[in-house]
Amino acid sequence: MSVMFEKLELEVRERLESADLDGLKNLLAEIAPADIADVLERLDDEETLQVFRLLSPEQGAEVLSETGSLATRELLMQLSTEEVGDLLDQMPTDDAVEILTTDVPERQEELLAAMEPEDAAEVRDLLQYPPNSAGRLMTEKYVHVRAEMTASETLDYLRKVDSEVETVNDIYVLEPKTKKLIGVISLRQVVISAPQVRLDVMMETDIVSVRPEVDQEEVARLVARYNHLAIPVTTEEGRMLGIVTVDDVIDVLVHESTEDALRFGGVEGGGAILDQPYFTIPIPTVIRRRAGWLLLLFVAETFTGSVLRLFESELAQVVALSFFIPLLIGTGGNTGAQTVSTIIRGIALGEIRLRDAWRVVLRELMSGLLLGTVLGIFGFGRAMLWGSSFQFSLVVGLSVLVICAWANTIGSLIPLVAHRLRIDPAIVSAPLITTLVDATGLFIYLTIARILLGL
Repeated sequence: MSVMFEKLELEVRERLESADLDGLKNLLAEIAPADIADVLERLDDEETLQVFRLLSPEQGAEVLSETGSLATRELLMQLSTEEVGDLLDQMPTDDAVEILTTDVPERQEELLAAMEPEDAAEVRDLLQYPPNSAGRLMTEKYVHVRAEMTASETLDYLRKVDSEVETVNDIYVLEPKTKKLIGVISLRQVVISAPQVRLDVMMETDIVSVRPEVDQEEVARLVARYNHLAIPVTTEEGRMLGIVTVDDVIDVLVHESTEDALRFGGVEGGGAILDQPYFTIPIPTVIRRRAGWLLLLFVAETFTGSVLRLFESELAQVVALSFFIPLLIGTGGNTGAQTVSTIIRGIALGEIRLRDAWRVVLRELMSGLLLGTVLGIFGFGRAMLWGSSFQFSLVVGLSVLVICAWANTIGSLIPLVAHRLRIDPAIVSAPLITTLVDATGLFIYLTIARILLGL
């Protein structure tokens, strides 16, 4: 947390305690909505409502667009239907849709009725598209012009466009009757062109667009790939429906990275709960999200104990075998985790497809053998330095080599299999690879010891 934010939170709390509401209102008027949202999420429910009511409707709408789902819900449930309707009228359509479908879905029809008919109609248009699709993310407020307009006419037109238009960086050229998208031109190009030059001479006709049913992650990948500030959304016939702007794409990327990071750590859950600030998530929810995987892994880890019991006599004969168990299973787990992370990233970015499965597995097997050789040499040397015999040190070195190759292979297979079964690889990969490598790594180690040491 920055020093500036700490000072802001402290000042808000001090003004609340001293009942200096006029001073607090003046302070909030000068603060960015995102910073106000962060402060609200650290206050209790009563203080949050008290501060929120000091905001103007326009500022309140901007703040609600920045708060997490839980904080937004707690706040909206304390406001009247008319108040919420006014706030939704002030918001970009896609933000209003997000609130109505994620934060207060049970009040959807009630709040739509409280909105202005025109705004409510726009929201209903977006609600017809699937969740997490480009259609839900787009805005219908964009700048569109005719191909025969000149640069000078376009600039004059831009001065008169609706103030609620999301962006004017890209200007879309449509056929007047069909609304078919035929070109796009940047504002920069219009500004630097001669006044009399027509748009159909300057516009780009090779357009990157998406259908409204396309998943939001695919939209994010396109924006990142082509460095666009907005992606047009069109029908199959090319009729323009709206645009998805880069600020919404950034929100999608943050959500997806948060979701993958938590799932990779074995934290269950999906949807808005994953995006919440740390202090806003109730402890019972935290327990519920974590307990499932921990219980499953707790049971799975009993396989490690089963392996140890299977080789109980060997461990009793050569007690030194147990000294290297943490080193070996730790090395295997780290190797597998690195591989899983790499494969999940490749799948997410579209660099790895199912048809590449065997190529990926062979590549990771070779990498594992090379890494295992290097680490095995160090493992052999470490055992020798501890005074172990040559034969025992060879057991350690060979075990490291085989475990690394095995962990790399399994680490590449698990995400690919999960992806094939349409399961998010991040959900199962990290916890599963750790558990598998612990048990199988021990089995590999003690089997090699049994063979080479004649136990």
